[in-house]
Amino acid sequence: MSDIPTDPGAVAANPPPFMQPPPVVAPPPVASAAPAEPLVPWVSIWTRPRATLRQVLDGDPGQWVFRLAALGGVAGALRLVSKSAFGNSHPISVVLAVCLGCGALGGIVALFLLTSLVGMAGRLLGGRGRTSEVMAALAWSYVPSIWGLSLWLPVAVLLGAETFHAQPSILEGNPAATLLFGFVKVVQVLIGFWGFVVSLKCIGEAHRFSAWRAFGAFVVTGLILAVPFGIVLSVTAR
Repeated sequence: MSDIPTDPGAVAANPPPFMQPPPVVAPPPVASAAPAEPLVPWVSIWTRPRATLRQVLDGDPGQWVFRLAALGGVAGALRLVSKSAFGNSHPISVVLAVCLGCGALGGIVALFLLTSLVGMAGRLLGGRGRTSEVMAALAWSYVPSIWGLSLWLPVAVLLGAETFHAQPSILEGNPAATLLFGFVKVVQVLIGFWGFVVSLKCIGEAHRFSAWRAFGAFVVTGLILAVPFGIVLSVTAR
């Protein structure tokens, strides 16, 4: 016999409600990370020194290092000459020849010396930078001072034959020239300061530690260099 009631007035039992399965929420598709646009080291080193150096180290660390060191040496030689009496007693042609030749050679020699000392000091402080990485970090930290070479153009236009004089006489009684010359000097100081900050960050990236520890590496390097200079000075003073 069927259990279905035959009485027309009978009410059939309501079937249980149909349970809908919970909706399956699919995770959003993961967008493939587009490759970051390569940095231009000559520009990005000013604001992103760590990322810039990492890109250099992941590529060819030895590229440009000697040319950067030579140009940085020339920039340093020009600054040194302008603060000494050499520029007062020699014509511009001689000053430029000395700065280009000796400055470039001195920059490369200094690169090798500092690479050895900063590399050793950094490893004493827990750094892991290889020689090629430390050398690249030092070389690329010259970029701000290399850009600073362009400041010599307005100075040369302003001072002419006295471009490399420590105290140009043309500035006497010329407030406008004095103001422009002072502005250029302030910019040169700021570039020098920021170049040092860049070097700390680059050395920190090469050694894989902080910029403060990189500063400690420079302090240790300075102490190492001070020992032989102190011995030489003490001997010559006798």
